[in-house]
Amino acid sequence: MNRFQKPLIAILLVIMILPQYQIGTPKNAYASDEYDSLRDKWRNLLVGTNLNTADPDIANQITRNTSTASAYWATLKTDSSRTYLWSDLASWNESSTITSTYTRLKTLAIAYATEGSSLYGNSTLAGDIISGLDWLYANKYNENKSQSDNWWDWQIGAPQALNDTALLVYDQLSAAQIVNYGKAVDKFVPNPTLRLGTSVVETGANRSDKAQVVIVRGILGEKSTKLEQGRDALSQIFLYVTSGDGFYSDGSFIQHSNIAYTASYGRVLLAGLSKLLYVLGGSTWAVTDSNAARVYDWITDAVQPILYKGAAFDMVRGRAIAREAQQDHEMGRNLIASINLIALSAPAPEKAVLQGMVKRWVSDDKSFASYYSGLPISDIIWLKETVGDASVATAAPLTVNKVFNKMARLVHQRPEAAFGVSMFSSRVARYESLNGENVHGWHTGDGVTYLYNADLNQYSGGYWATINPYRLPGITVDPIALTNAQGSGTTSTYNFVGGVSDGRNGLAGMRFSALGSDLTGRKSWFFFGDKMVALGSSITSTSGRPIETIIENRKLNTTGSNGLTVNNAAKPTTSDWSETINGANWAHLAGSVPGADIGYYFPGSPTIEALREARTGAWSDVQTSGSSLPIHNHFLSLSFMHGVNPTNATYSYVVLPGRTVSEVAAYAANPKVSILENSVDAQAVYDSILKLVGVNFWNNISKTISLNGSPYITSDKQASVLITETSSDITVSVSDPTQTNTGFISLTLNQTVSRVVSASTGITVTQTNPSTTFRVNVDKAGGATFHVTFKK
Repeated sequence: MNRFQKPLIAILLVIMILPQYQIGTPKNAYASDEYDSLRDKWRNLLVGTNLNTADPDIANQITRNTSTASAYWATLKTDSSRTYLWSDLASWNESSTITSTYTRLKTLAIAYATEGSSLYGNSTLAGDIISGLDWLYANKYNENKSQSDNWWDWQIGAPQALNDTALLVYDQLSAAQIVNYGKAVDKFVPNPTLRLGTSVVETGANRSDKAQVVIVRGILGEKSTKLEQGRDALSQIFLYVTSGDGFYSDGSFIQHSNIAYTASYGRVLLAGLSKLLYVLGGSTWAVTDSNAARVYDWITDAVQPILYKGAAFDMVRGRAIAREAQQDHEMGRNLIASINLIALSAPAPEKAVLQGMVKRWVSDDKSFASYYSGLPISDIIWLKETVGDASVATAAPLTVNKVFNKMARLVHQRPEAAFGVSMFSSRVARYESLNGENVHGWHTGDGVTYLYNADLNQYSGGYWATINPYRLPGITVDPIALTNAQGSGTTSTYNFVGGVSDGRNGLAGMRFSALGSDLTGRKSWFFFGDKMVALGSSITSTSGRPIETIIENRKLNTTGSNGLTVNNAAKPTTSDWSETINGANWAHLAGSVPGADIGYYFPGSPTIEALREARTGAWSDVQTSGSSLPIHNHFLSLSFMHGVNPTNATYSYVVLPGRTVSEVAAYAANPKVSILENSVDAQAVYDSILKLVGVNFWNNISKTISLNGSPYITSDKQASVLITETSSDITVSVSDPTQTNTGFISLTLNQTVSRVVSASTGITVTQTNPSTTFRVNVDKAGGATFHVTFKK
């Protein structure tokens, strides 16, 4: 009697036991077929099932998997005297060698287990895979080894690949082999909640990854205790955090203590959870923690705003922006596939919402020759099912403004375009470089502004390998030369970083200090309707170097010929052209595709610098292990030069996406926004069409902003304030961007109101006539926005 048989006595025993307990919760025995079901579901994730090989996307992926596996198999060392499995993976002092070797075996196993592959069921291949697993167990990864170099390879990378490989060849393994592999995994991941050999409590994506290791190990070895241990480790992930790693109630996601990582580590966490929720669903070990439903809120509040037409915003991908294989649309697609898988095990209402989002993103993303090319076969199948399901209503394009105060980011989406701002503070690091990745990320948290529109490949195609890292759009910069990874993980001396939002419109502010320089200043961004207004003030430096604010640095088409028009004058389209343009009232940059034009309005008609350049770089410039193959891109930049040693310099500009040349000219002739103040004390903007006033009050003093020559709004403390007027109502939204005020912000609106319509908890209205006064209790608010609406 072997482990594949299901003896009659076991079946009878299960029948006798089950009536004593509620259905689905047996306590003492687990039928072999339940483990079989779990193994089948995990196998489905890896290779799919009942494949339609007539589908060209599935057929192409089978061919791709088979081709890769065949190349690996041809170079696999199989002799008894081998000291490695592949000659290019022989540096065993590098822990990544273990992970990479297991991963190649997994690639072989995927081809072996995939229906339609020419290697499907190949017994010789199966023997070589298992021989490789046994060699690794005997020589490199077993219960008697000690980890070295990078802990991640020993505790996540290697055991995940080992588990997957073993599961794919499970029917060819002996009981002793399964026990051996399990002992190796147990050695390095005895407890998914703790990092081996330390007191570090695993959080966020690392905890999800290690829970997966333990759960799949339990499925392989039919160990209920391991399944329970891995499942229960997930409960901590479902809780909102108030510091450190994880999801915050405002939608932020942090990993490594202070790095914005929604679309990198957050992506990994959701990918892991999507698999575990699917595989464990309906089983004895199903996730029953009531907090697990928060996963749906994370997708709506944290992920949906940072995806535009299928692209994941780079400003929440940390050091992953330096990875050639993980550019914005690839990682957006990865997130979307995980959300689609989560939908499969979601309750009906949540399933409908999630699949509607998926259908929207897939239909909007035209950046791939085939959207499904290169995806795992299971994702191809499930995504096509969702997209092809006529009963799934496609979600409407997103219209939202959202401030992620806990990770110092702001997103502003409209159907035609989306903006993002990446900041850093005393709480959130300016950037991260680790393991030789993102070594030129110095200024990516210095107020970089992102504009996503119909040009879906703007941030792909080697953008980060070729853009000048000292001249990122939105930043004010000292051009001092920096060394690789200089300043990684550092924070600011300033805490005024954040913003305020009413859900449709909002603003952000950042008081900043430069890396490697004494440059300081104040920056604000106002997102009103379909435009962005950017202000800078108190820009000061004594470095002896010219200080510059980058208005724009846009990647152009393949020939660099996008037209630039300034004040009705067409500028040259030749590469390496530059010009100092005096009295610039407006500019228009033609998009690389229809619908991607961008307009710029410059209040006061300042002098701007324009530069058109061809740049060559390589991924190895930003990731030390990246490809050195040259990449060529063209860029067009606009900037303000503040000169050497500026004192209290300022700037202002408005970005108008989707406008034609004539529309930008018309806007500049009759602008609908006005700068109310741009000083050391406050930065304020008024939009006369939307009837919006936005203000960043920079100091703890009583400060009044005037509108149309009369006092309008006064604050006695540092605050971000947004005021929206309609014909009948006034809504005031307030936040404490410093997150340090332990008391109240007192405000006065110089207007009589008839009554309070609604007010957030923490707002106390003390007067409504002749002016309206109220105070906001921001103690422990964490930068959250408070709202009060008055009837006129």
